[in-house]
Amino acid sequence: MKRHLLCTITLMLTATAAAARGDEILLGRIPISGVEVRGVSECQVHYTMAGRLSTRPIDRVILHLDAMPALKTAESAAADGRLDDAMKQLDEAYAQASEPWHKTWIHYRRTRLLDAAQRYTPACESWATLLLTSVDACWLDAMPACQPDRPDAASRDAALVQLRKALDQSQPDSVAAEMLDEAMRTITNLETSERYEIGQAPAEQETPAEPGAAPSAEQPTEKPTPPAGRGDVADEIDDLIEAGRAREARQQIEQWVADTRSYPLDRLLYQYGQVLAAANPRDAAVRFMQCAILFAGSSYAPPSLFEAARLYAGPLADPATARRLLERARSAADPDQHAALLEQIDIALAELNSRR
Repeated sequence: MKRHLLCTITLMLTATAAAARGDEILLGRIPISGVEVRGVSECQVHYTMAGRLSTRPIDRVILHLDAMPALKTAESAAADGRLDDAMKQLDEAYAQASEPWHKTWIHYRRTRLLDAAQRYTPACESWATLLLTSVDACWLDAMPACQPDRPDAASRDAALVQLRKALDQSQPDSVAAEMLDEAMRTITNLETSERYEIGQAPAEQETPAEPGAAPSAEQPTEKPTPPAGRGDVADEIDDLIEAGRAREARQQIEQWVADTRSYPLDRLLYQYGQVLAAANPRDAAVRFMQCAILFAGSSYAPPSLFEAARLYAGPLADPATARRLLERARSAADPDQHAALLEQIDIALAELNSRR
């Protein structure tokens, strides 16, 4: 009897220890323990729990993997706002990685954490490394979307090297090539500092049009009309942009995002591009392209492509890119919803072709 009881207790302790050694998935603040994470593909984390296979979207989970103890330490440091410590722990986790997908996951988390911390240039370097590590198209969605920064020259050069490698590996004229090319253009034109800084864009200058002034890239004759609003605040921001009050519009956007965290991101990127266009055309083009690429099915994508094209045709002085973006805008526009926009695209293309 004693021997049977001893065996039973031993088995229970063994089972408990096995569960304790399992992986853990965090869904927000809710931990799911005792799972076995099997891998990541097609934007899903695949894991088993009690013998049953399940999946979760990659952007909704944080992983604590038994094979990489440093990964949990890194996530804890990031949650406490200690980004530099988190990056060091991710380096340790990388050294502990035993599966190829472990390394892919570390590149993904590094990209997301740097993006959240407004470190655009190192985030782009990490994102390019991620694309070089895995061909899964889901990693394109990890493209950094934060405000461009002011890196030191070494950080900028390192990012450009990785982006160039990823671009050379991608298919010509693919979505990945478009995104990588845009990131390279952005970083190439960033102002640099002697040491790394999380950059702040210069304040926008209010530049109302003079009576009778000819239309310019910053003052289109007829702005593309996005669909009717998703809330009174968003409509008020549209009114401020139309009135040329860019600084107030930007303050409204940033306050709304801080208060609610539910602002429609496609509209946010489109409006942010508008308020940055006059003073910071490069940053504005980034916002328009992020809208067009990350929300390709949105009704804001065609006008974003059009506005980006105007910037490349004007202050950014790249008519070839402008022509390519206008062609994409024309292909993406809905004839019923974007009739006025299609007319503007044809006019802009005719003007560009006349310069050849």
